[in-house]
Amino acid sequence: MIMATKKIKFTFKTTRTTGSYAWLHKPSHKILLNKNWVGSIEPVKPFSIRLMVMKADIMEDGNPNCPWKWITLKHESETLDEAKTFLNENIDVIMTRYKIKEYKTESNEK
Repeated sequence: MIMATKKIKFTFKTTRTTGSYAWLHKPSHKILLNKNWVGSIEPVKPFSIRLMVMKADIMEDGNPNCPWKWITLKHESETLDEAKTFLNENIDVIMTRYKIKEYKTESNEK
């Protein structure tokens, strides 16, 4: 019997602020991998993609206290859906080029 391997893919979560000043804030778009936060898509056009990746050298950016850093991909999209499609179409390249940092929160563990 041949087992089919499950293709990994990014998922996305859009959150909007609430309260009396919510109209001042744009929604945030989180990028998730295995239900863990790994990056974000900027909420304004052009939509740029930011990911959390592990540093190759702890002193790479002069901060020895944090083993990971934010990177921004060169790709910029005209729409949010285009950015999401770009991420999932290029997941293999992204996963081989970068060691993605998965940020686990209490809400992810429930």
